[in-house]
Amino acid sequence: MTSFGSLSAPARELLARAAWLAAGHVPEGLAVALLPNAPDGAIDELVRACLLSPHPEGGFVMEARTGELARSAFEERGRDEAILAISRYLGDEGSPGEVARCLDLLPHLIHWVGLTRPEDDFVDGAMLMNRVVVLLLHQEMGAPALPLAERVVRTCEIHIGAEDVRTWRIRAVLASVLDQSGHVRRAARQVEKVIAGLSALHGEDHPDVWSARQNLGAMYMRLQEFDRAVSVVRQLIEHHTAVSGPRDRQTLMARHNLAVVLQKAGRLAEALEIWEACVPEFDTFLGVTDPDTMDVRRALAAALEVQAGLDTSDMSLEEAEHTLEQLSGEPGRITQRYLAVLVHRATLLRNQGRLDEAESDFGKAIDLGSREVGPGHPIVVSAHYRLALLHHLCGQDDLALAVAERGLRESERSLGRTHDETLITVTFILGMLARQKRAAELQQRIEEWLADIIEGWGFAHPMVRELARNRSGLALYGVEWATGRRTAL
Repeated sequence: MTSFGSLSAPARELLARAAWLAAGHVPEGLAVALLPNAPDGAIDELVRACLLSPHPEGGFVMEARTGELARSAFEERGRDEAILAISRYLGDEGSPGEVARCLDLLPHLIHWVGLTRPEDDFVDGAMLMNRVVVLLLHQEMGAPALPLAERVVRTCEIHIGAEDVRTWRIRAVLASVLDQSGHVRRAARQVEKVIAGLSALHGEDHPDVWSARQNLGAMYMRLQEFDRAVSVVRQLIEHHTAVSGPRDRQTLMARHNLAVVLQKAGRLAEALEIWEACVPEFDTFLGVTDPDTMDVRRALAAALEVQAGLDTSDMSLEEAEHTLEQLSGEPGRITQRYLAVLVHRATLLRNQGRLDEAESDFGKAIDLGSREVGPGHPIVVSAHYRLALLHHLCGQDDLALAVAERGLRESERSLGRTHDETLITVTFILGMLARQKRAAELQQRIEEWLADIIEGWGFAHPMVRELARNRSGLALYGVEWATGRRTAL
């Protein structure tokens, strides 16, 4: 400790705590949280001593070698205080900016975990880590959360008890992290243990047990163990029907989940039978505008499209033309399959540079589809934004925007704000506004749609990150952001 003996007591304490954080930028708020009552000059003193460097965005930077020397000099001093500082910086649950602060903290928290042992942990520190794990799960960032989740479980086993109900609940969180990280088999085995443990503590009919069973059914489905998944979901239907009645949301959603599993298992006819029976009940008991009702309607529509053979992704231009010729001779109204193949042929023509023919096909699909299946049908919406892209390729950006806006209005009204077709259309519009350097309109649209895009695609989606970057740039630089080279939508 002699090399740090000339420092003041606050500077030594700040250094001892900072040494447990990862090398690199320590944000200003975290720097303050490390030693809340420190004199203002403590960081400046460490900068003058060349132990820290100021960061342009506030806070400071500590080199890895400095951290090693400080931990060697101060030994375990500052270790527990560092985790408490991280907790102070994260702030209250649900407070504004909580997710952003969580991401700032992640490298420091993982670094702290790598330097310490679960045997030396304390329960409050473990609960902080679990809170971060749950926040990351909600942002679909299970992979970086995994080492933290595994550490929390081990700490709880040591300091709370392996059979304590809190430890079993923490293990359930670990299972969700494993599942989201792609370790589905391990996740399922973990949930099976959780169900056994909670059943032994509370009995098989405890709500936590049924919640775990629901997660297990989804995991079995992802593992393609469909018979086991169907068995679990049927148990859920029986349970929710007995406890809450056939009209309850949980009962209805369990029936919807059974249809999802059956479709995944290749039993499409059975799935359709369930969805067709469910939709009127969702309409009646939850309401036609309820988000779950809309999800079930979308699932039914998608399943009907599969049944109708609407997947055209691998169809060549020659196959598309042959199929259209066959379908054109069928009596009766225009089918969804005809419209899907027509849009696919138009897309292939556009990609080959045959723009006039493509424009004609897109227009035909929109006109026929609007009359036969409705202007807000996914196939018709898809034709709108594909036609809009064609107009953009032709240098007709005003026309491209008008076509896309029309498709967006119909999609929002019929499919909802978080449907894939709606989100694809709105991101096309955002990209057009960015290319045209219409900064004010771009900023307004990002504010209007960002929450829906995050809900639909998740925080980790590249488009969400790009929109967040553009939003920050527009807020900081205004028109200059859109007129410079920064916009990349």
